[in-house]
Amino acid sequence: MISYDVVIVGSGIAGASLAYFLSRDGFKTLVLDVKPFERLGDKPCADAIGKHHFDELGLEPPSDEFLEGYVKGIDVYSPSEKIKYRVLGEGYEVHRVRYTKYLLSEAIKRGVEFWEGTQGVEPLVKDNFVVGVSVWSRNRGRQEVSSKVLVDASGMARAIVRKLDDRWPVREDIDQKDLNIAYREIRRLKNEVEEPEILRIYVSKRVAPGGYWWVFPYSKERNVVNVGLGVQGGMNYPNPKDLLSQYIISREEYKSSEIIEAGGAAVPTRRPVKTLVWNGIAVTGDAAYTVNPVHGGGKGSAMLASWCISKSVRNALEVGDTSAKNLWEANICFNKRYGAKQAALDIFRLFLQKLSDEDLEYGMSKKIIKEEDLNEVSLRGDLELSVVEKAMRLLAGLSRPSLLFKLRRVAQYMNNVKKLYMNYPEKPEGLTGWYEEVEKLYSKFKEEI
Repeated sequence: MISYDVVIVGSGIAGASLAYFLSRDGFKTLVLDVKPFERLGDKPCADAIGKHHFDELGLEPPSDEFLEGYVKGIDVYSPSEKIKYRVLGEGYEVHRVRYTKYLLSEAIKRGVEFWEGTQGVEPLVKDNFVVGVSVWSRNRGRQEVSSKVLVDASGMARAIVRKLDDRWPVREDIDQKDLNIAYREIRRLKNEVEEPEILRIYVSKRVAPGGYWWVFPYSKERNVVNVGLGVQGGMNYPNPKDLLSQYIISREEYKSSEIIEAGGAAVPTRRPVKTLVWNGIAVTGDAAYTVNPVHGGGKGSAMLASWCISKSVRNALEVGDTSAKNLWEANICFNKRYGAKQAALDIFRLFLQKLSDEDLEYGMSKKIIKEEDLNEVSLRGDLELSVVEKAMRLLAGLSRPSLLFKLRRVAQYMNNVKKLYMNYPEKPEGLTGWYEEVEKLYSKFKEEI
């Protein structure tokens, strides 16, 4: 049996960035992916990453060869599309394949091994520890590989953790209603897009029930756009591809446009998995549900989760003990930097999914939450009670007072869940009791809304 310090199953942005971070420490690392090297990172998504993620990770921003364009902000449109909020913020439209290949190539230069066309079949478990993985490839056949830490970075396939006993907390299956079922097309339009550095998000229950639709221009090619639509899973809503065709592609600006590529995917839009690590195993990226619950962006947060995991793996390998206790720092690291915000945004997502188009139109027309407040919600998961209280005073006597009262409760719940995640248990022994508090808070909130 071949032995490695770390085996990473999956080389999308989460797996490739983890390999990149670990390669700087010289650990014997193996990366597996069912895809060939040339197609790594080839997944239907919106491709945007905020600049703040690179700043936090201490990474150089992607060079021009890895970019489809630059981002200066996002316009959010009301259901009627007559009202627009502009939220400014720098970011990048990343060429997902080129950048993923770059990260892994840099890791390979430092000694990381990569097996393409190789499937992680199931984890090898001994004495309540993951000690390796069974793999299969056309060239190598079936074999077993031992590891001190096995990482599931296989996306929503969750190829490894879903085969663990459900008593392993890293498994935590997802409710279908916490998925967004998305479909997107890259299209070349007849005309150039105005302000291509501005992304567009449209909220409409009629067009995209439980989700939204988007237009992300590529500023390097001003007539190329990433246009897509997502709906909430588990609700028997129409196919997002059909909705996109019916409501969006039928519009004048898409007539005579050319499809460059197309595809769909399920995206987790909820709080993160209850723990990123356990004995001899870690989970990152979509497999760990690290996606922003409101806008569905997951690349930057996947890289952050992988960075946190790399730090804890480094420390655990140095002391020769890869138990949950010695890998636990990954959870503290991620939840303080992103998970707490993500859990708060999950509350906000559940609230938004309950609103009607009329409520959304009213809220945006009256600017109950202003652009600057929306930016705070997006960046930090903070909806200040003072903002809501001010809106309630200003809008007293107007229609839909129940909407304002609900928003005040939402702000309270967002703050409460964020505090819970900022006080994530310091040791694995505290996980069960802590998560019971999380579930109790979510259950109470769902009853109220």
